[in-house]
Amino acid sequence: MELSYQIKEVELENGIKSLVIEFPAGYESLSDLFLSDINDYSAKWYFDAIDRVISGISNFEQFRGNACRLEIFSDTTKVINYLFENLEDNYLYSYKCSISTVFLKELMQEWLKELEKFNSKTRN
Repeated sequence: MELSYQIKEVELENGIKSLVIEFPAGYESLSDLFLSDINDYSAKWYFDAIDRVISGISNFEQFRGNACRLEIFSDTTKVINYLFENLEDNYLYSYKCSISTVFLKELMQEWLKELEKFNSKTRN
């Protein structure tokens, strides 16, 4: 399954510019992961956990960031926004989803490249 997404720059009502990544309905927790947890500082730990599983060093890794928890298996990774998982089901927001582990790693690499471009542009 190919998952569509879009990385784009937005301007908030207060004039601040931000980089966002949008996914289709049902993947809200994936957007939360990138917007809250994946940055140039934290990425190394995420990559290390994913690489341990992909390489077979580990059968399973769990990693927790600011808003989301990853349950990483060799084929798929569950992304769970633990800030919302104990609330009643809300059909307008999906607090968990699954994604190919390899595809997640590729998305993270792309996100970090775009984030670096965005940050260098906004610093100047």
